[in-house]
Amino acid sequence: MAARTARMWAAGMTASALLAVSLVAAGTTAGAETTRPRPTLTAAEEVRYGQTTLYTTNVDTLLNFYRDALGFTVLYRFPETGPAVFGTVLLGPNYYITFTTYDTVRQATGIAGIGRSKVHQSEVVVLTPDVDALFARAQKARARVLMPPKEQPWGERSAYVADPEGNFVQISTHRQ
Repeated sequence: MAARTARMWAAGMTASALLAVSLVAAGTTAGAETTRPRPTLTAAEEVRYGQTTLYTTNVDTLLNFYRDALGFTVLYRFPETGPAVFGTVLLGPNYYITFTTYDTVRQATGIAGIGRSKVHQSEVVVLTPDVDALFARAQKARARVLMPPKEQPWGERSAYVADPEGNFVQISTHRQ
């Protein structure tokens, strides 16, 4: 299992330092238990054509936040015990987000300029039919509120929260 995990992790590295972690058999793990059964996928379905990777100081904190606050399912955590260095969550059939530590990316890529920043120039968007309900769930999970739900002039209702690492998360619905 460890050798397979290492091969899958190495294969997912790109020059831009994005990590693509393939699904492997993972049961309940310390610090980030799954809330729903893991979907059974064929080898063809395990192939992903892209996903977001967020860097963090604590992978377990983000796994738990995205599960508890936004309804994602925790699919993968590595290693299975001890401090996690990366993990993957899933929302719906194909919205994956991977989390990894700053140290892991720096060590794996040799890119020195990776670390926390107070400047945010991107966001994770979670689409939902009920912005207010998901926003309330995120608040209950102690998300930092950046903007409460409001109607936008382009026809969407949206809200913004920050995850524990400070990444912006837009909670939105498409109405038009």
